[in-house]
Amino acid sequence: MDEDSRSEDNRLIDAYLDGGNESAIEELIVKYRKEVYLTAYRVAGDMEEAKDITQKALISAVSELRNFKRKSAFKTWLYRITVNAALNHTRGNAYKTVELCETIQSGERGADVCLIEKERARRLKGLLAGLPPRQRLSVILRVYRGLSLAETAAVMECSEGAVKSHYHLAINKLKTAMPADMQGKDL
Repeated sequence: MDEDSRSEDNRLIDAYLDGGNESAIEELIVKYRKEVYLTAYRVAGDMEEAKDITQKALISAVSELRNFKRKSAFKTWLYRITVNAALNHTRGNAYKTVELCETIQSGERGADVCLIEKERARRLKGLLAGLPPRQRLSVILRVYRGLSLAETAAVMECSEGAVKSHYHLAINKLKTAMPADMQGKDL
């Protein structure tokens, strides 16, 4: 995360906490809402559950904002809240694989290519679902959310070495479990 973005987040937080500026908190929520949703979706595996988790995470973040110590970036703190909300929401439930509702649009790519990509994504999602939770989370945060090693460690509340271990174990399991037609493809 760049220093300008971090400074802007802190400015918005201060404007809300110190001055009661509602538009500042709205701006912060709008800035991160999509990323929170995508993280929740990757953890929960269901669009409707991800919407519920997103709402819970954002409400929790706003209500707990006074407890934000600024030892990490706001984004990292918000990811931690999101991951906790998602894990609490899905705890006790088996991780469900639900296909995204996509429409195959005509265009440059043919319908067969879209179907193949959709099937590949479904199979990969199933493989991810079979990973232990911390390994799955390391892949989600590093690959799909693009967090750095340090940010991932902060979100997962573990050392960078533990993140590396979870991530590499996950990648090795995914490579081993991937069918031959998926080998060499990006996650």
